[in-house]
Amino acid sequence: MLDVSSAIEELRNLNAKKVGLQLPDGLKRLTHEIVKKLEKNGFFVIVSGKPSYGSCDLDLNLLEEVDVLVHVAHPPVVDVDRVIYVDYRIDYSVSEVVKNVLDKIPDSVSLVSTSTYVHKLKDIAYELEKNGKDVYLRKGGRTGIEGLVLGCNFRAIDRKAEAVLFVGDGTFHPRGAAIYTDKEVYAISPLENRIRKFGYDDVNRFFKTRFSLIGKAMECENFCVVVSSKPGQKRLELARSIYNKLKSMYSTSLIYFDDVNPENFPCSCIVNTACPRIAYDDWKRFGIVLTPQEVEILLKQRKWEDYELDEIN
Repeated sequence: MLDVSSAIEELRNLNAKKVGLQLPDGLKRLTHEIVKKLEKNGFFVIVSGKPSYGSCDLDLNLLEEVDVLVHVAHPPVVDVDRVIYVDYRIDYSVSEVVKNVLDKIPDSVSLVSTSTYVHKLKDIAYELEKNGKDVYLRKGGRTGIEGLVLGCNFRAIDRKAEAVLFVGDGTFHPRGAAIYTDKEVYAISPLENRIRKFGYDDVNRFFKTRFSLIGKAMECENFCVVVSSKPGQKRLELARSIYNKLKSMYSTSLIYFDDVNPENFPCSCIVNTACPRIAYDDWKRFGIVLTPQEVEILLKQRKWEDYELDEIN
């Protein structure tokens, strides 16, 4: 469900004439439909051609050319003037979800989801509790929305529960939840009503990969510490701190990117302070990519057993 009526009202209140529209890749198919609705209400629309991975990734260049930017499908994580956020929600059956998970989950679960499905978590929690389950539902980091996990933040998960119940699609978030909690994660896709389980094997594979990369980094001579210009990913002070730690031991450069693409730089190892998913999902594109916490292990400032996920808080 994508309702732009409230955005149109807000645009009128702001006396906007020129409107920027930013959509994630999965919803760019709706471009013409949304543009027609906005134009019908008297707005001139320019559509962002950039990828959009979250509201941390606002098209600030387009914002300079328009009165207001309409950002679709992600809740706000940064405070930027002249930006309107529009939810994208998929309708689904709460009763079907509850029926499919009830006899498979333990007695207590921490209930989480992504922005597409999070709007029905309270209803799911109510039905599960009616059926004797203890459900933990807490506010997520960066957004304050109950049960919402992000690619860069898993603080909505309550570790007091026996396991995690994830409502949504894909593997990144449930696998990340398993690593974050060291507990089993039951993931159900409301569109397919298919349940998958993430646990020890997934966590073990993750750690083998990450520890292997840290080991390879010990042989590196040139380090590139990358920092993002994107408003919700820019961790310049963290990047400077890592740079200062590395430069006394290695040839190190601090590189500022819009979209991280260090392929033309002499980097035998990249330290990522932009979106954490670059290190976890895209490291094969670049070779050896470490997180800030992994650099601390490399420099013997953190113990291997104290490994933790990189998050933006």
